[in-house]
Amino acid sequence: MLSPQLKRLLGYIRPYLLRMVTGVIFLAIVALAEGAIVFLIVPIIDRVLNPAAIDSALSLFTLPITHKTIYLNHFFPPRIHNVWTVVSLSLLVVFLVKAIAEFVGNGLIQSVGHYAVTDLRNEIYAKLIRQPIAFFQHQPAGRLMSVVINDVERARLAVSEYLADLFRQSFALVVFTAVLLRIDWAMALGSGVFLPLVLWPVGKLGRRIRRSVQDSQTRLGELSQILQETVSGNRVVKAFGMEEFEIRKFRAAAQRLLRETMRWVRAYVASSPLMDLLQPVVISLLLLYARDKIRLQQMTLGMFFAFVVALFKSYEPVKRMGSVYQQFQQAEGATIQVFKFLDLAEEEQDAAGATALPEFSREIHFENVSFSYDSTPVLGGIDFRAGNGDVIALVGSSGAGKTTLVNLLPRLYEVSSGAIRIDGVDIRSVTLRSLRAQIAMVTQENILFHDTVWNNICYGLTSVPEEKVLAAAKAALAEDFILALPNAYNTVIGERGTRLSGGQRQRIAIARAILKDSPILILDEATSELDAESELYVQKALANLMVGRTTFVIAHRLATIRRADKILVLEGGRIRESGTHTELIARGGTYARLHDLQFADDDMLAPAQAAPANLESPQNSS
Repeated sequence: MLSPQLKRLLGYIRPYLLRMVTGVIFLAIVALAEGAIVFLIVPIIDRVLNPAAIDSALSLFTLPITHKTIYLNHFFPPRIHNVWTVVSLSLLVVFLVKAIAEFVGNGLIQSVGHYAVTDLRNEIYAKLIRQPIAFFQHQPAGRLMSVVINDVERARLAVSEYLADLFRQSFALVVFTAVLLRIDWAMALGSGVFLPLVLWPVGKLGRRIRRSVQDSQTRLGELSQILQETVSGNRVVKAFGMEEFEIRKFRAAAQRLLRETMRWVRAYVASSPLMDLLQPVVISLLLLYARDKIRLQQMTLGMFFAFVVALFKSYEPVKRMGSVYQQFQQAEGATIQVFKFLDLAEEEQDAAGATALPEFSREIHFENVSFSYDSTPVLGGIDFRAGNGDVIALVGSSGAGKTTLVNLLPRLYEVSSGAIRIDGVDIRSVTLRSLRAQIAMVTQENILFHDTVWNNICYGLTSVPEEKVLAAAKAALAEDFILALPNAYNTVIGERGTRLSGGQRQRIAIARAILKDSPILILDEATSELDAESELYVQKALANLMVGRTTFVIAHRLATIRRADKILVLEGGRIRESGTHTELIARGGTYARLHDLQFADDDMLAPAQAAPANLESPQNSS
C-alpha cells in the first residue's frame, strides 16, 4: 500500500504516462528474453553437450493447455538444422533483443523520472520564492537549499533509477516464476515456502529506514546551513580567528549526520544477507528431491539446471525489489519536508477583482495604519500624507519600526488595520505587479547577483535600450568605475557583488533604481556603512535619483535629512513628532534630543581626529 507521500510523488509522472507505458512494455520484453535464455539451458545441456543425443528436433517446452510442443527449429529456415547452429543463433537473437529492449526501456523510464523530478524541483522553488518575507526570517537558508537540492535529489533516485528497476524486477519475477512452475510446479512451490520469512523483516526494516532518512535529511540541512553561513561570512570568521571553532562546529554536525545515516544504512544492508541465508537451505532440499526424479527419468539434467538457474534468477528480483522498496522508503522520508513546503500558503496575491494601479500623481496616505508581527504589535496609529515629489524622512532609535513602515508600502507586509492609499486607492485592491512597478528601493544591504554589471542594472527589466542603461549608470556616478573593470559592463561581479566596494555596489543599485524610473522611492539606510568618500559619491547619486520622485528616507545621520519636506519621528511604533527640521528643533522634543546627541558625538570626535596632527607638530618644527 503506497503512502500519501509516495502517491503524491508518483503523481508527477502522470504527464509522461505514454512514455512510461512504452518503457514498461520494453522492460516486459526484457523479462521474456531472460525467461527464454533459461529455457535454452535445457537443449544446451541435454542436446549440445550430450554426444548421445541424435534427435535433430529441439523441443523447448509443451504448452500446458493444448499440449502442443514448441520446437526451436521452427523459428529458422529448414537448411539450418545443426543443433549447435540453432542454439547459438537463438542465443544471439535473444540476447540482441534483450539488449535493445533493456536500453530503450530503462532509458524511457529513467527519463520520465528525471522529467517528473525536474517538475517537482521547479515547483518547490517557485513555492519558496513566492513565500512572504516573514517565511525567510524563520527558515535558515541552508535548510531551504538542502530541501530543494538534496531532498529532491533523493526523490529523483526513487522515481528514475529505482522505478525502472522496480518494473524490470517485477516482470522478471513473474517470468521466472512461470518458468519454475512450467518445469516442475511441486519444486517451485516448495522453493517459495521460506520466502515470507525474509519478506517480513524487509518490511520492518523499510519503515525504520523511512524514519532514519527523515532525521538524516534534517541533519544534512544543519550542515548546509553552517556551510552557507561560514562561506558568506568568511571575512568575519577570519577577522575573529574563529576558523577552528567553525571547523569543530561543522565536524559535530557532520558526526550527527553520520549517526543518523548509519542507522538507515545498517537497516538497508540487512535485507540482502537474509536472502542469501535462504538460498543454501532451498538448494539442499532441491538436490534431495531432484536426485530421485532424475534417476527415475522424470526430469532431465538440463531441466534441473534450468530450474536452478531460474530459481537463482527469481531470488535476485526479490532481493532487488526489497532494496527498491527501501529506496522508496528513503524517498518518502526525504520528501516529507518538500511536501510540507509545497502545502504552504503563498504570499497574499491579488484580491478578487484587483485592478492595475493608475500612475501615481497626487499623494500617498497612511490612514491610521497598524501592524502586528506574530501577534506582537509593531506599529500603531500611523497617519500621515506624502504629496507628489515630497521627501519624507523617518528617524528614531533602532526597533522603532521605520523599516517595517516603509515595507508596508510595497506590501512586503500586509497592514493589520487601517489602509494605505495611493491617490485615494487602497493598495490592497490593486495588483501587486502594478503596485511594485511604481516603487523602487535602495537599501543598506543591496543584493547584487553573480552576473554582469549590465544584467544587475537591468534586473527585472527586458529589452532596455542601451542608451538608457548608460544614462542610468552615468546618473548614478557609476560610469567611471564600471569602464575601469576588466570587461566594463560585461564584468561578472561575483556573488552579492563581492568584487566591488561598498560604495560601488550602492551606485549599481542606484543605477538599477534610476533605470526602473518609478515615481515612488524608498531609501533605507542607503549610506550608513560607507566611508566618507564613498558616501559623498552615493549622496550625489541619490540626489540625482530623488529628482521628481516621492521619496521615503530612513537615515540615522540626521545631517542627510535636514532638507526633507517632512520628518517623522517614530518611537515605540508610533509617530511621536512630525514637521520640518527647523520646526522639530524649535519644539525641543525627541528629534531635538537626537540631534543634540549626534552632533555632540561629532564634537567629541573632532579633537581625537586632530590629535595625531598635534602630536606630529613638534617633530615638524624641529
